[in-house]
Amino acid sequence: MIKFNLTLLLFVVNVIAAGQTAVPVKEQKFISTVKAVVTAFSRQDSAAVSKYIKPGTGLYQLYRNGVFDNYVHQDTISFTDPGFPNVQYASSAGILYTTLQYAKLPTYNCETMKWSKRGVYADTAKTSHILSKICKDRNQYVPDNIPQSDINKYYSLENKSRRIVVFDRNHKELVFYLSWINNRWYLTIVDFVTSDCSA
Repeated sequence: MIKFNLTLLLFVVNVIAAGQTAVPVKEQKFISTVKAVVTAFSRQDSAAVSKYIKPGTGLYQLYRNGVFDNYVHQDTISFTDPGFPNVQYASSAGILYTTLQYAKLPTYNCETMKWSKRGVYADTAKTSHILSKICKDRNQYVPDNIPQSDINKYYSLENKSRRIVVFDRNHKELVFYLSWINNRWYLTIVDFVTSDCSA
C-alpha cells in the first residue's frame, strides 16, 4: 500500500511539473533587465544604467521643449547634469519597483496629472513608435531635416523594443524602452513626452 501511494504521489508530481512551462530565457532576461534598470534609476546610478546602453546604439531621450516634442541621442547617462533635458532623469530618484505585469499599459491623464494605474507594466502586444513619429512631425512642422534613413533606423529599433511604464505609490514615474539586440535587452529610449502636458 505504501509503495502504491508513493508511486501515485510521484506520478502526480510529474504530471504537475509537466504542466508547468518554464519561462523562456529571453523573458527571464527581460524581467531581470527591467528590475535592474528601474533600480538603477531609483538609486540615480549612472554606471549601473550605462551597463544597459549598447555602444553604437546609445540612448534616445524624448522630451518636450515648448510646443514640439524633441529627442537627444546620448552614449551614456548622467544624473548629475543639471542642464535640460538631462535634469529630467532626477525625477525617477527613489522610484519603487514592483512585480512586472504583462498587460495593457497605463495611460496618462493631463487633467488629474496621473497614470491610469500603478505598477510596472509591459505590453508585448503593442509596438510604440514615438521616436520615429517625433522625427516625422519635426520634419513636417518645425521644419527639421531628419534623413529618412535615420527615421527608418529608429522605426526598426522601435519594432524590436518593448515600452515599460512604471508609476509607483509615491507618484514617481519612469517610461522607458528595452530593445532586444544580439540576444540581450538594452535600454534604448527614455520617454518624458507622454506625461508632459505643457504644450
